[in-house]
Amino acid sequence: MSEAKWIGISAGRKNKVTETVIKTVLKAANKNYDFYSLSDFEILSCDGCNGCVESHRCVKNDRLNEISEAMQEAEGIVFGAPEYWGGMNAKGRAFWERICFSTRHNEYFPLADKPAVLIGVSGDGDSSGVIQDCTEFLEDARMKIIEKIEIRGEYACFDCGYGHLCQVGGLKNFYNLPVKAEELERKRLSEQKLREETDYSKIKAICEELREIQAEKGAEEKCK
Repeated sequence: MSEAKWIGISAGRKNKVTETVIKTVLKAANKNYDFYSLSDFEILSCDGCNGCVESHRCVKNDRLNEISEAMQEAEGIVFGAPEYWGGMNAKGRAFWERICFSTRHNEYFPLADKPAVLIGVSGDGDSSGVIQDCTEFLEDARMKIIEKIEIRGEYACFDCGYGHLCQVGGLKNFYNLPVKAEELERKRLSEQKLREETDYSKIKAICEELREIQAEKGAEEKCK
């Protein structure tokens, strides 16, 4: 029987900060893992249709069940999402609404006690909205949250072309506008900067806990 893998799931943009942080945690933990970017999937919203009551599978055909099955078989999960308007982005929320709704009928909780790491990414580094939203869903699924990480990512206003003139955008939060575009310090993270600013001591502590969980499960299986 092959070793159970960890699952990394990003609700953020393809090849951006959320994805990078998730992979950083999994690689630092020296885990065998599969990775899913929700940007590769059409994640439809939950209609509360109750089509999943008997099967515990969503009736919508957008490959969400593929990820759901992988999560149920996984050793643990690392999930990350960006913060939009004070909460988790719509794609991340739609994902968890359907995961939780389709798998909880008749007290069926296939993700119960599964360890999870939550990652929130925001332009100013305060991702508490993402963490709060994710925590509610994972607790509803009876999962075991072992760590919550907040990372400063990118502000879209730096790339829109008009951010240095806009009085209602993200740059207004940082500077006394208007100023010349060339005078602005770009408060964003390149991959190199992300590696420099990520708290690896915290990640190492997370990885150690993941290894302990895996060791405990291995010992339990040997005793059976």
